[in-house]
Amino acid sequence: MTFEDPTQSTKKKVCTVCKREFPPTQAVCPHDKSMLMFVQKDELLGTILNDRYRVLSEVGRGGMSIVYKGLHEMMDRTVAIKMLQTQHVTDQLSIKRFQQEAQAASHLQHPHVITVYDCGVVATGQPYIVMDFLEGQSLSDVVKAENYIAYQRAIPIFISATEALEHAHQKGVIHRDLKSSNIMLVEVEGRRDFVKVVDFGIAKLTTASGKTPQNLTQTGEIFGSPIYMSPEQCLGLNLDSRSDIYSMGAVLYETLTGFPPLMGDTIYATMKMHVSQMPEPFNKVRPDLRIPEQLERITFKALAKKPEQRYQTMQEMRDALEQCVHTQFETGSIPSLISAPPSMGFNPNPQSDSAPLELEDFDLSGGLFGNDPPSASSERSRTNAPFVSGPGEKRSGGTTKSGRKTSSSSGSGSTTGLSDDRAGRSTGRSTGRSTGRSTGRSTGRSTDVDPRSTGRSTGVRKPALVEKKKKNKAVAIDFAKYLNKKVILTVLGLVVIPGAITGVVIAANKMGNDNPFSLTKNYEGVLLYLRAATHDSESGQELPGLMYILPSKAKAPIKVMLGDFNLEGHLGQADRSDQKPGAVWHISGHKGPNNSLQIEEGDFTEHSDNSVTPARQKLEEFLAHLFRSRAKGSTALELAYKCLSVNAQKREDPERFKEKYGSDPKFREDFKPDAIEPSAFKVGVIKNSEITFYLNGKYIFDKPEIYLAKMVSEEHVWRLDSLEPCNDDLWKTTLPD
Repeated sequence: MTFEDPTQSTKKKVCTVCKREFPPTQAVCPHDKSMLMFVQKDELLGTILNDRYRVLSEVGRGGMSIVYKGLHEMMDRTVAIKMLQTQHVTDQLSIKRFQQEAQAASHLQHPHVITVYDCGVVATGQPYIVMDFLEGQSLSDVVKAENYIAYQRAIPIFISATEALEHAHQKGVIHRDLKSSNIMLVEVEGRRDFVKVVDFGIAKLTTASGKTPQNLTQTGEIFGSPIYMSPEQCLGLNLDSRSDIYSMGAVLYETLTGFPPLMGDTIYATMKMHVSQMPEPFNKVRPDLRIPEQLERITFKALAKKPEQRYQTMQEMRDALEQCVHTQFETGSIPSLISAPPSMGFNPNPQSDSAPLELEDFDLSGGLFGNDPPSASSERSRTNAPFVSGPGEKRSGGTTKSGRKTSSSSGSGSTTGLSDDRAGRSTGRSTGRSTGRSTGRSTGRSTDVDPRSTGRSTGVRKPALVEKKKKNKAVAIDFAKYLNKKVILTVLGLVVIPGAITGVVIAANKMGNDNPFSLTKNYEGVLLYLRAATHDSESGQELPGLMYILPSKAKAPIKVMLGDFNLEGHLGQADRSDQKPGAVWHISGHKGPNNSLQIEEGDFTEHSDNSVTPARQKLEEFLAHLFRSRAKGSTALELAYKCLSVNAQKREDPERFKEKYGSDPKFREDFKPDAIEPSAFKVGVIKNSEITFYLNGKYIFDKPEIYLAKMVSEEHVWRLDSLEPCNDDLWKTTLPD
């Protein structure tokens, strides 16, 4: 059931940009202000193209083309027919790009690339391409349904995908629009997750293809999907195959974590992040998943900002993934829980993507003058060293990469070394004693030999007793004469105590905000609630302003007392977004009781939180639609319904939603949907895909009720799951004033 007039249900209008449908009475799309067009009956359905292909049904529609399900009449084969839309027939550039897709795909004959069978032009002048009809799911659909794909399943998928792109690159075809929705997973002969790479619509043909390349994009012209575009593609520069490698790394990141590597509030912000910002490491994005560190290094090397720091070919990336399969599945090593990718996405160990540095790679033996024979205690401590995980290590009784035994209880290597050591020492003692005694008797002189020197390669003669006495007599110093109580106290006062104080100060300064001696604290965090100084009508008191922020490394919000801080002097956003949840503030001040802070300096930063801000904006959009729906003849209530989550739409059909929100709640007469009071919002619970807001009705509705709004993330878009009145105590206890 819809909100349209039954008398007009036979006609609909569609937006030419976002493809949303609207009733025939509406002229402009409220989302992007584009003109709406009537939906006309598709005259191609049921016709036969080129005397061979019967058009059965429409499968999908994009910005430039329509995909139909077709049937080859003579061969009884189901095919997909991709056809340029009618409005682009007069655009020569669109026709050339469509033809280039057919040329690019025709060069590729690979099991993991979609096969093109035929192409032609219909009577209306629309070119079409006939290709495989794939029955399966895109990688994007699987990630959305399952939130992520386990690395055990993902690695074989990307080995096939990189193999397909390597074939394309060798044929001189650069995809330029590689994304998760262009990697299809189909079932072939009982094999699940068989990869098919599709949609070479904006592919680039290079000279390696055997054709003269056509430059269909001008300098600075940008095509592609911003979430997956390489930095050079975002800047409109010339592209080579390494741009596809970056996009493949972005798809791999999204597949393993369920989140795109970089995504801003706008398309421009997303492209700017791809140029200058690295994604968050896996252990911060998905700490609940045990993604191998080796696989993370592969992903971040593919996402390097500079093309020369990435894999240079898809074959190199495929080899690294296959090595990861060997490491994870064949050797049985445990995935590392420590996730630390390099800051700019290149491998810190250029020798290999799969061989982490082990403790035994460093030579720590020997001292300043050479190596001493190992003692029994040192041999035991070396063989009983803590286990270091890695592809070349075994827990017990194994052999390291250098070939040395690691077992201390069994193995001839360690036993032989220990016995030789003891034998050498016993020989030295016996030889030293016998030599010293025999020499003393025969010559009558008082000489001695170090009894342990025989065990070394070179002996050291001890000085004679007479020489030793003379030497001691010449250099003897009466330290008792100088080391008295006064001297010791002076040394302590001038050297030791100031040195200790300096060390404590240096150590404390390194602690940052954890420094117990520092009076000033510095934080940068997400704004959860802000209330300017106000007058409390109940108590008659003037309440100072306050804000709550959640620093990036803190577990609990910090209550910031504004006091005499001139808040108005640091606010400058026209939409007051710097005062609403999701804004990022940098503040400093004196720490107070109960995890509070008396602010001294603070300012709003240029960026905002990428979770709280879009969730709040969607909630504001829902309230604005509700408010505008109160006008007579408005269709804004249908737009409010589209802001709901899938589960919410299942719970409430359009008719029930209309009855529930058609007139209630009532808004204040002075309510302005584009300027909602920032103090009306409080953030409750923040999770990966769920954020709870509390709304103070006195700023929005005619009744001062408290509402609980639950926002959920679906397909990387925040939607309203529920909006219900709640207990007023929840507002008071959550981020209390």
